[in-house]
Amino acid sequence: MKIETKFSNGDVVYGVQKDYQTDSWHRIGPMVIGQVRVEITDSPGIEGEEVFDNYMAQKGKKEQYMCVETGIGTGTIHYSDDLFTSKEEAKAEAAKREEVS
Repeated sequence: MKIETKFSNGDVVYGVQKDYQTDSWHRIGPMVIGQVRVEITDSPGIEGEEVFDNYMAQKGKKEQYMCVETGIGTGTIHYSDDLFTSKEEAKAEAAKREEVS
């Protein structure tokens, strides 16, 4: 299996983050990717299982990143949908999310 991610260690990224005190979205960064986490689930489950979700068929992929500036290991986890390669992309996404909230 070959696993590909949106970003790699050492990449410079910009993110979007909600400030819960002001209830507004804003751009953060630049930040350097220091840790990449990928969780891939592809389980056929147990045939006939109808009660417990963890035994039913499951599929999914989750990418998480930690940046040098926000802490590695016990810092902030950033999701791939919240990170961008340019300041302009992040700023546009923050504005878009601000309109929706």
